[in-house]
Amino acid sequence: MGAKLTDSIREALERKTYWHLATLNPDGSPQSTAVWIDTRGDKILVNSALGRKKPRNIEHDPRVALSYHEHDKEGGYHSWGVQGRVVETIVGDEAEADIDRLAVKYLGVTPYPFRSEGERRVTYVIEPLHVFEMGG
Repeated sequence: MGAKLTDSIREALERKTYWHLATLNPDGSPQSTAVWIDTRGDKILVNSALGRKKPRNIEHDPRVALSYHEHDKEGGYHSWGVQGRVVETIVGDEAEADIDRLAVKYLGVTPYPFRSEGERRVTYVIEPLHVFEMGG
């Protein structure tokens, strides 16, 4: 059963924020990388390139966790986290368009300027199962 994204988490996901995505290596150890992120309806979207560790890990085990932390000008902080699972994997033109949209959000340019020759993009759609936030 999925969890609803709170307004605060949705706002953080839709801003130009850098989240950490944790996946599980085949031996069960965690692997975490900073990712560009957005929402797609009530789900979360991340994009990667086929052949990297994230896609291999997600193919092996679709469970993921996301976290983000920021400090405000007054010295306070806020942290958000999502535990979820990948419920959809998208390759082809739609995944290529997704990275171009993320490049506009994060870099202000399109198309995505860091493609390697022959690179094939993949989008993962994550269903939130547990969300939390703390701070103030």
